[in-house]
Amino acid sequence: MEHTFLSDLSVSLFNTIPDPFLVISEDGVYLEVLGGTERSLYDDGTPLKGKNIYEFMEKAFADYFMDQLHKTLGGKTLNCFEYQLQTERVVLPELNGPGGQQWFEARMFPMENLYLGHRAVTVMIINITERKLLHQRLSELSYLDPLTSLANRRYFMERISEELEEHYAKGTSVHVLLCDIDHFKSINDLYGHLAGDAILKGFATIVRKVLKQTHTIARFGGDEFIISLVNMTNEQVLEKSNELRLAIQDYPFSYEDKQLPVCISIGVATASSEVNDITALVGCADKALYEAKKQGRNRVVIL
Repeated sequence: MEHTFLSDLSVSLFNTIPDPFLVISEDGVYLEVLGGTERSLYDDGTPLKGKNIYEFMEKAFADYFMDQLHKTLGGKTLNCFEYQLQTERVVLPELNGPGGQQWFEARMFPMENLYLGHRAVTVMIINITERKLLHQRLSELSYLDPLTSLANRRYFMERISEELEEHYAKGTSVHVLLCDIDHFKSINDLYGHLAGDAILKGFATIVRKVLKQTHTIARFGGDEFIISLVNMTNEQVLEKSNELRLAIQDYPFSYEDKQLPVCISIGVATASSEVNDITALVGCADKALYEAKKQGRNRVVIL
C-alpha cells in the first residue's frame, strides 16, 4: 500500500510544532518538510522539500546521514542518533536560524508502506545544543577548583595518567612540581581566611603567567598546588621552578591595604623507571617538598 499526500489538516497541525518533521526517501530526497517553526532553534527548511540531501549538505555529512537512514530501513526500528552541524554550510535561500555550530538529535523511524512511491523514513529533529553546552559546563565544573579557577586534583590525576602513558610510549620526560605556600596557616591566623583566599587566587594568577597555561596546573588541596611539566630537562624544570618561586616572592600581595609577604617551597619529582606511576611520582614530589621546607623554605628541591 502507498501513502498519499498529507491532508491540509495534517500539514496545518505539523506546522504548529517547533521541531522539524521530515519524510526522507531511501535515496535521500526530502519528500516532506514540516514543522520546525521555532527560528531560535532552526533555519526554515521548507525550501528543501523535493531536493536530495547531497544538493544542500556537504558530502561527508550527507554520507553519514544516509548511512543512518539505510540502517533504519534495514533494522525496521527506531534509530536515535546525535550529530553536530555547522548550520552556515547548509545551502538554503535564507539562513534565519540561530547560526553557528549546533547539536541535533534525530529520531528516525522506517515507514511501513511506500510514501509517494518510495521506501522512506520519518525523522523528528530536535535541537539539543543547550543541553550539550550544559553538560559540557557541568563536566568542566567537575574538574575546576571554584576558588582559583585552576584545575582540581581529580583533573590533574587523570591528566598525569595520560602524560605518563605517553612517557612510556615515546620516552618523553615528565616532571611533577608540588608547591606549598610557606607559613600559610600563620597568614590565616593573623589576617583571616579571606586574606588566605586572596593569596591563593593571586598564586593562580601568577602561575598562569609564568607557565602560560602550556602545562597542567591544579590546586591539589588547601594551600598546595601541583604542576606537571612535559618534555623539559631537569635544568629547564629547575629554572622554571625558580622563576615561579621568585615571581611569587616579588609579587605585592595585599589584603585590605595590608602588604602580605608570600613565599613558596617547591618539590620536584622526575618520572623514571623507579618512579613510574602516579602514586610514586606524587609521593616523590612530596618528599622533595618536605626537604625544601626542612632546608628553610622559599626554595626548590628536585629529586
